[in-house]
Amino acid sequence: MTTLTVEIDKERDLPVLQALLSRMGLKFQVEEDNDDWGDLPEAAIEGIKAGLADGEAGRVHSHEYVMALMEEKLTQLRAKKNG
Repeated sequence: MTTLTVEIDKERDLPVLQALLSRMGLKFQVEEDNDDWGDLPEAAIEGIKAGLADGEAGRVHSHEYVMALMEEKLTQLRAKKNG
């Protein structure tokens, strides 16, 4: 037995392909991939998923808070450099 994996970008092509395979008498199984992350490395995918989970759990800071914190840090670094 040989297994063939086919990725279809255009969902509208699936019924045509299924009809063709059936007409040829071939067994096939359709598996939908709802987590299409493209060519991202696994570490990046896990990082994104962790970030999404943090957002859903409320473990986030506002843009304003982070910018104020960074400005404070930059001010401290500039003072250290000039002092």
